[in-house]
Amino acid sequence: MLVLSGQIGMTSDGQLPDDAVDQLRLALENVLRNLEAADMAVSDLVKLTLYLTEPIDADTRRLVLADRLDEHAQCMTLLYVAGLASPTIKVELDAWARASEPP
Repeated sequence: MLVLSGQIGMTSDGQLPDDAVDQLRLALENVLRNLEAADMAVSDLVKLTLYLTEPIDADTRRLVLADRLDEHAQCMTLLYVAGLASPTIKVELDAWARASEPP
């Protein structure tokens, strides 16, 4: 089992885009990198929680999720919050994954 929290849309060199959609893309990439590091795949993702400080159009959000997660249909919750750890952070993700087979 892999439990991830605090996944934000920051690049490996510490850059944080201003745009919430770009932050969502990067945060999802960070989740996928963690899955890969744990020898897991998108299909092992069982729960994803999105914390957003500003609205992202539903169609845009769906496209970004579909682009990163393919057709996988994990449980998902979206919460709008007043703020996160820093005013510049607009997106944070929590993810749970369970390996289909032990590594």
